[in-house]
Amino acid sequence: MPKIKHVVEYGLLRAVGWFLCLLPYRAALAVGWGMAWLSHTVGRFRVRQARARIREVFGDRFSGREVRRIAWRSWRNFVFSGVEMLRIPTLTPDRILSVVEVGEGMRKLQERAKQGQGSIVALAHMGSWEMANAASGALKIPLFSIAARQKNEWVDAHINRLRSRTGFETLLRDVSVMKGILRKIKEGKTLAILPDVRMKTEGIPVRFLGKTANVAGGIGSIARHTGAPVFPCVITRIGWTRHRYEVFEPIWPDPGADKHEDSRRILQAVFDLFDEHIRRQPDQWFWYNKRWILDPLKPAP
Repeated sequence: MPKIKHVVEYGLLRAVGWFLCLLPYRAALAVGWGMAWLSHTVGRFRVRQARARIREVFGDRFSGREVRRIAWRSWRNFVFSGVEMLRIPTLTPDRILSVVEVGEGMRKLQERAKQGQGSIVALAHMGSWEMANAASGALKIPLFSIAARQKNEWVDAHINRLRSRTGFETLLRDVSVMKGILRKIKEGKTLAILPDVRMKTEGIPVRFLGKTANVAGGIGSIARHTGAPVFPCVITRIGWTRHRYEVFEPIWPDPGADKHEDSRRILQAVFDLFDEHIRRQPDQWFWYNKRWILDPLKPAP
């Protein structure tokens, strides 16, 4: 028997999504702007933590006003991304590609997909990762990702259904997920991972934003198991309704190297690129993540 709270959440999500789909793109984002303003200014959702993180990374580079502006735009961008996810039913490949500018690096990823060769995409929490997923689908790149089951199963299933409309597939994280990942990459599909979050248990240390971050080593491990290259990617928002999706040179695993060192090399190369783009456009990155990547690893009890 579903909880009343879950039924209400699901009903609200469907109602909001239905309403946003009735509106033109910019008008829907205007509604999202209002929701972002209320949750940021009135609800104050993790505002203090986000501003402290920006200062932690950049020190005195930005004034107090600039820090507040970066934090606000980061949150607004996150809400905009949610609006774009709920509006997936209105999207066609032509509509998607009319607002997403794709860099030249995408051709190598497309070529591998055409040849039935699997790949790994490492995408930062920048811009609208939902539009990155949609653009990949529009370009015939069969993406899949891994996700934990959410507490509200109705909401979880609805979000997965929405994403599947662009060809995006979700694997649930369970004891057999690794077998599923390896099988799909061998079938020629592309694994999409957003790795810029803190690993709760001991992972792989990488240099990132001036500190050492403890991150999951899955990218390197999967690359070595499959021989698939890792494509670092960044998508940024231009204004409200335009996006630039950049795919960079692939990082190949080295079968002759030590597996731990090779995994760390791959991860470090990915995070070096993320670091560069975050420093260049800090308002594009999501500073509100619950698993703040620069938090130190807590010792196991």
